[in-house]
Amino acid sequence: MSYVRKYIYFLLAGLTYLIIHEGVHLIQALIYGIYKGIRILPLGIEIEIIQPLTIGGFKLAAFSGFSSVVTLFIGYILLILTPKLVKLNNQPIKNYLYYVTFVFLLLDPIYISLLSLFVGGDINGIALGLNISYLAIRGIWFVVGSINVYLVSKKLYPAYIIKY
Repeated sequence: MSYVRKYIYFLLAGLTYLIIHEGVHLIQALIYGIYKGIRILPLGIEIEIIQPLTIGGFKLAAFSGFSSVVTLFIGYILLILTPKLVKLNNQPIKNYLYYVTFVFLLLDPIYISLLSLFVGGDINGIALGLNISYLAIRGIWFVVGSINVYLVSKKLYPAYIIKY
């Protein structure tokens, strides 16, 4: 597969992630009555809410963290379904599903455990809402990320046997 095609599949997987992750935030913001708008950022979009502390507690933690749990869960479902997915006759769909699984398993654990040190984001609402330390949250997500790196390298990648 050419580098251009790999890049396109990776971008499509990232777009899929963005739609689902931010879509969960949007649905929650509408349910909680805190939706303010959508902000366009250089690398995607962000759901804006009215003052976050108006919900507080578990609702704030859920608003901030549930979208990551959803994308991670979808990644695990796709990983479980990998033996069936690799038997599909449509190579573009198989390539797309490989990259979606890869992104869904790794992006949030890396983002919350490491990248949030530089950009904040969802970890702020999780920590404030649950009143637990950032270090504990990062530690949990780092362990999840480490497990997922293993799963990607030992289960996902070999199952697809992508030949570049």
